[in-house]
Amino acid sequence: MNATLAQWHTEHVNFAKLLDLLDSQLDLFHRGDTPHYELMLDIMFYMTHYPDAMHHPKEDLAFARIRERDMSMARIVDTLARQHADLHNRGGNLVTSLSDIVNGSMASRSSVETPAREYVAVFREHMNVEERDILPAAEHLLRDSDWSAISAAIRHIDDPLFGRTAVSRYAAIEEHLERQGAVAR
Repeated sequence: MNATLAQWHTEHVNFAKLLDLLDSQLDLFHRGDTPHYELMLDIMFYMTHYPDAMHHPKEDLAFARIRERDMSMARIVDTLARQHADLHNRGGNLVTSLSDIVNGSMASRSSVETPAREYVAVFREHMNVEERDILPAAEHLLRDSDWSAISAAIRHIDDPLFGRTAVSRYAAIEEHLERQGAVAR
């Protein structure tokens, strides 16, 4: 498997860990318990800053090349590209809502839980389609020159949570992942 595709798969696994952690906090929220709002905010801050800034833009470039090489993939790649924008918007709205809560604003449970559950569901399904349809198509259709052009087009950002050096903002996430046996690195 191409190194970029292997990295994308690993990132999908890591994103799924964060969605699991977010789900566990939403379960607390649903039961009427108090979730760790700062943790939820950190998860969503990460999801709107690494996947949206690095992972998805590279995928969008790959999608365009896949579409050029195989028009039968057009519907799938167009849908996935639109979902990147949708996930970005949903994630940004969640960051705002969670930030407001952390800063003392009152919010109804449904105004946070429903959009957060929808975000998790859309993100999971999005990754499933990419794993099932896009990664194999990219492996088959894209050449080394495509991967070089894609890498050159997007400035590399080291993953601030799962990369070589974690940013201190994400220490609480790392701690929770370690407790769950889903160690970040």
